[in-house]
Amino acid sequence: MGLKADAADDLQDEFDLDDSLVAPSDHEDSIEQPGPAHSTKRKSSTDAKPKKRKKTIKTHTFMVPQQDTEQCALWNKFMHKTYPALTQLELADIGLLPKHIYSITNAHDSSLDSIVQSALSTGKAKNKVMLGAPQVLVLCSSALRVLELVKMFRPLCKRNVMKLFSRHIKISQQREMLKQTAVDIAVGTPNRVRKLLEEQSVKVNRLRLVVVDCWQDDKMRVVVDMDDTRDDLFGIWRDTLLPASKNPDYMFKLRLV
Repeated sequence: MGLKADAADDLQDEFDLDDSLVAPSDHEDSIEQPGPAHSTKRKSSTDAKPKKRKKTIKTHTFMVPQQDTEQCALWNKFMHKTYPALTQLELADIGLLPKHIYSITNAHDSSLDSIVQSALSTGKAKNKVMLGAPQVLVLCSSALRVLELVKMFRPLCKRNVMKLFSRHIKISQQREMLKQTAVDIAVGTPNRVRKLLEEQSVKVNRLRLVVVDCWQDDKMRVVVDMDDTRDDLFGIWRDTLLPASKNPDYMFKLRLV
């Protein structure tokens, strides 16, 4: 018996397996697959990709000067964009001069509603009240701005405040309203106002003040420099207001606000 046991022990020794080749007993049914090797080395700061910076849109607040001469310079600068082919001499012939500016003596009275109210309260036009003949004409960049200003001006005058723009309102409707309505203030966009002035539906015989509203919209645009408004705005000046200003019976002035 002793010889048999020793032989069995020798046989077992010959078949001992390397432990590294045998899965633990708890995982006999599943064999782990080797995963990708992960480097423990940290990336240097120079290897990291730089973060993209967000693009920022530069905004510019449009500043309206208060001095009469500076107002003229600003107006004539933007008018040159409308008529780039004109020489300096030709531009000077249609340019805005200090004598055309509605002057303000008190800086506290430079707000839009204060200027409009002063023109209405002190204005004594030579001509009698006529239908479609405002004392104040305000030129704005958009229909929404027109509506905002109409609401502001209503408490300032006894007669109607007329809104003049093309959005949802036909020019024939406005023409009929002007024929039947006495107006103290007219507020409109340059394109529609220009058409109504050219056909004399809007009359300038009682005009005391023309306001160029330099309010900036959400895109920082201003009526004097917008593609949609600039040509008509300066066309109103060159073709209607400037010739009328040479008539001694007309007493209106212009102001950028």
